[in-house]
Amino acid sequence: MLELGFFIKKIIAFWLMPLSMVVLLLCLSVFFLWKKPHSSIGKIAASSALILLLVFSWNPISTPMLRSIEQTNIPFDINSPVDYVVVLGNAATSDPSIPLSSHLSSSATARLLEGLRILNANPTAQLIVTGYAGNNTKSSAQVYKEVAINLGIKPERITAIDWPKDTEEEAQAVKEIVNDKTVAIATSASHMPRAIEFFYKQNINAIAAPTFYLGKQTEKIDWRFDAAGLLKSERTIYEYIGQLWQWLKH
Repeated sequence: MLELGFFIKKIIAFWLMPLSMVVLLLCLSVFFLWKKPHSSIGKIAASSALILLLVFSWNPISTPMLRSIEQTNIPFDINSPVDYVVVLGNAATSDPSIPLSSHLSSSATARLLEGLRILNANPTAQLIVTGYAGNNTKSSAQVYKEVAINLGIKPERITAIDWPKDTEEEAQAVKEIVNDKTVAIATSASHMPRAIEFFYKQNINAIAAPTFYLGKQTEKIDWRFDAAGLLKSERTIYEYIGQLWQWLKH
């Protein structure tokens, strides 16, 4: 049942992403435009696809939307002492033709770097890395561990948990290790509001350490329509779907 729920959540999230909706509407428009009796439906679908693409890829809209989520938690105070640093899982691709440091996604790299920054400020703290393999040959936890060791962290300071498939399972697994100790949670800023809630529900003494901010404030407004704007909208919608799923389950 848990496996089914996990895949249903992923499928729903996929089809509610802006680009997925645009592609679906364009396919419908082409289909109905070729069927003359229903050409008006095709025109409506094509117009809707264009409007969605313009809205979700326009930075003056997508940036504030994502920023409203990313600014929920303040950055980690490096002077705060912690016993554990937890780096939550993200995509990893074990391609032997590229350097180990490139096996992690941009988000995963930012999460690990923030985790190591906090770890270096707490010489007695332990590092916990999480995440399952998915379609990769190695789990994200294993890749995190390999990169951390490569960057000079001693293996005995690292615990890799490679079975959790989502944030809720990560929180449950971490609870078994940390008990009532103080824990810094490193994850993407957009993911943090949902993630930290799972750790609080496990009664973990967790401190948010958000990173990988995409909705950055600049002196001049970026008026462009671009893929970066579309990515911000997708992150916003994905997190809202995740928060709704979290609310429904709990």
